[in-house]
Amino acid sequence: MIEVQCQCHGRLNELLPPSRRHRPFTHRLKQVMSLQQLLIPLRVPHPEVDLALINGDSVPLSRNIRNGDRIHLYPDTGDLDDPSLVLLRARPLQRPRFILDVHLGRLARRLRLLGLDTWYRNHMDDRPIIRLARLQGRTILTRDRGLLQQPEVTHGYYMRATSPDRQLHEFLARFEPWPWLNPFSRCSRCNGLIERLPESEVRRRVPPRLYLEFRDFFRCSCCDQIYWQGSHYERLRRYIDRLGV
Repeated sequence: MIEVQCQCHGRLNELLPPSRRHRPFTHRLKQVMSLQQLLIPLRVPHPEVDLALINGDSVPLSRNIRNGDRIHLYPDTGDLDDPSLVLLRARPLQRPRFILDVHLGRLARRLRLLGLDTWYRNHMDDRPIIRLARLQGRTILTRDRGLLQQPEVTHGYYMRATSPDRQLHEFLARFEPWPWLNPFSRCSRCNGLIERLPESEVRRRVPPRLYLEFRDFFRCSCCDQIYWQGSHYERLRRYIDRLGV
């Protein structure tokens, strides 16, 4: 039996049961395993850990756990500028792009509303999500810790909140995507870019009552959904204003 002492820091405590938060706790292993393997029973996804200290030394995820090890896990390195530190999280992606699992459809629509490149399908299994995330350079957002604990996952985040509005506030606080926000630039249905509907197509595609009431019409460049700035747009605009965007 291998016995180690662990402590999580910062927002990693949100992933632990209350009895293990903000304090050292003992964890027992039946066999030798790597630090990355240890994170699975701790229920801490490795993409959320940026620094691990074992007995005071910065170590990689591949480091094997030994009896008596004292393990500290950190979500961020903060302002530390030490070349000897082994940073565990993959380098940040150049542009924030996301892929959401089947549990986060309502959050996906909100992110698209803000203009963020957000891939979502309500029938995708874990393996296709992981492949697409790696192929297109997307961060996985999920309510499934098991998905993030797959070894191929490099960028991911476990959403703590359960309601869509709380999830959106959590997302904005965690990722701070302010320079990339462009409300109403993406289709909430399919993630395609919104473009102005050419005047030559307006009369043919827009019902007469709408044509008489509104001047500007738009369409999705992918699914061809038509949009206009009616009462629904005004409600969404007020919602975005409340977010401070």
